[in-house]
Amino acid sequence: MRKSIISGWVMMIITLSLSGQGKFLTNEGSISFYSHTPIEDITALNNEVGAVIDGEKGEVVIIVQMTRFQFEKKLMQEHFNENYVESEKFPRATFNGKITNHETVDYSSKGIYPVLVEGEMTIHGVTRQVSAEGTLEVTENGVVARTEFTLNPEDYDISIPRVVRGNIAELMLITAELSCQSI
Repeated sequence: MRKSIISGWVMMIITLSLSGQGKFLTNEGSISFYSHTPIEDITALNNEVGAVIDGEKGEVVIIVQMTRFQFEKKLMQEHFNENYVESEKFPRATFNGKITNHETVDYSSKGIYPVLVEGEMTIHGVTRQVSAEGTLEVTENGVVARTEFTLNPEDYDISIPRVVRGNIAELMLITAELSCQSI
């Protein structure tokens, strides 16, 4: 409950500081990851992702509460939070970056625009430079940002025990869809 209140205040402060044209916000974005191995497929979904997009500057900030990922099996969710990402110690993942070609997006015209986003992603206390291609769809009420990319948990010091190494793919497919409203 307390974390929800704090998250709400942070998002409200960000909203107030960004008010104006070309600014977009959500706290209901969606990020999923998928791991495929011959032994097992693992999927997790988080529908409570916070994001702010500043179209004028091309800046993007994304905040992911790690405990909000939902798994098909409760035990997987428990292992994910307690053993792998250590959610109590590292409660959120963040992305702070820029749409490198933001000037090609016409926020006054509905359509789908290809974009490249580059920046710093922090997971499990480790920050790395990342880039991903995606699209930015301008809609009547805002924008929808979409991307898919792969991520190696070991790049973020997430250790997979040998006993389950065969059950978890080396590279996870990350899919994000952030439906942001104009603010």
